[in-house]
Amino acid sequence: MKPMSKRLHNIAIGMLIAFLITALHLTFWSAIERDALRARADNPRRLEDERAIVRGSIVDRNSVALARSEPSVRLPSGRMAQRRVYPQPSAFSVTGYYSLIYGSSGAEFAFDRALRGAEHMDLWSAVLNEALNRPPRGADLRLTVDAHLQAIAAAAFGDRRGAAVLLEVPSGAIWALYSAPLYDPNTLDADWERLRNDPNAPLLNRALQGVYQPGSALQLIIYAAMLANPALQPSDLASATAPLSLDGAVVPCLAESPLPLESLQSALARSCPSLFAEFAVQYPAEVQEKIEAFGLLSLPRLNGYPMAAEPRFRPLQALSEPAERLREGVGQGSLTVTPLQMALVASGIANYGNIVAPYIAEALRAPDSEQWTPVPRSQLERAAITREAAEQLRAAMREATLSGAAQAARLPELPPEVTLYAHLGLAFSGARQDGWLIGFVDLPDGRALAAAVLVESVAEAQTAARIGGQLLAAAARRALQN
Repeated sequence: MKPMSKRLHNIAIGMLIAFLITALHLTFWSAIERDALRARADNPRRLEDERAIVRGSIVDRNSVALARSEPSVRLPSGRMAQRRVYPQPSAFSVTGYYSLIYGSSGAEFAFDRALRGAEHMDLWSAVLNEALNRPPRGADLRLTVDAHLQAIAAAAFGDRRGAAVLLEVPSGAIWALYSAPLYDPNTLDADWERLRNDPNAPLLNRALQGVYQPGSALQLIIYAAMLANPALQPSDLASATAPLSLDGAVVPCLAESPLPLESLQSALARSCPSLFAEFAVQYPAEVQEKIEAFGLLSLPRLNGYPMAAEPRFRPLQALSEPAERLREGVGQGSLTVTPLQMALVASGIANYGNIVAPYIAEALRAPDSEQWTPVPRSQLERAAITREAAEQLRAAMREATLSGAAQAARLPELPPEVTLYAHLGLAFSGARQDGWLIGFVDLPDGRALAAAVLVESVAEAQTAARIGGQLLAAAARRALQN
């Protein structure tokens, strides 16, 4: 019997060793190398796991749903595959898209880790989910945008191309961020090739990634340079209303008037290019300093949203040819800006010289929690001009809405309790001309709402004024209601 007992003993030891090896092997792949294994492109479990994630919802400042996950089909594991639903068409430029095939953009990209549950998932939760065959759940995200204002922007733009950004001053909260034309992320996978090849570039978020020449919107910056250097201000206004010739094109004042100009303020209010272009030619260093002070040579950050490429701009004082400086002086040179940058210019004037720090993400809520946790944000303002200069810019922009180039922005629906300030600009891009409206409204409680609107391929710059006026009026009414 002894040999038999010894054999059984050896078999038992062998089985125990095999069991331990198997256990160690399973532990290695399920714990130590779990993430690496799942990350392999040839692992079908990776795709199934991704399809089963219940991404958190995205809501606007009033808890209106902008994106949510809904169950679709049952997976081999028994879990339900989730599909992403976007119920607010006018908010697509805010939410972006999420696709298993094509990745993500917008808020879906910027807050991917939180929305998929990776930020709050600890080891115990991961093990428990695995044991119970339970899919991960992501956090909900509340944005600062207002779905109602997004719809107003969509209606105002119609089938035009362009972008609009509207933010609160001094908080920096973005109330509207709109890019046109829109696309439907609900059908993104099926539409991808068509969207990618569309010459209108609907996948481009023009509000953040579209780069445009500022054209006569740059007059705001040059006027600020004039105000900072009183001794350099032109005194002869006789030719200020004369059209400017540039590369074969004629650039007139955007507000024609038989009356002569009486001040530099009126030249800005009428959006007359000659004086400002000549100042840039004569005093490039002073203009360059204000271009930098207003942040036009660096892109702002917005909660991790994808932005345009960093601008490439030769310093004005490095340009030896007067013709080159002239192009820059009328905003038709190498300087390009995004609508968000120009909205921040408006915020600096509205905020009496200090440019606000923009943000679009307000709070996150963990799964199975009722508590919203604020998203950390910068509260630092950037000084661009003095309070006195801001007050003079405000006066010129107010004049523009009363008797100057931006009168079309002053609409009957603007609440009487608020005051409108605006500047109208026109930029030429080849055979195309784009309209700019840079403006803000002062609210009775001391806040302001600042906006920039860019409309591509306009027949007249006043198109941008009317769209900007509609958005600012609607936002003012919204602010007074709340």
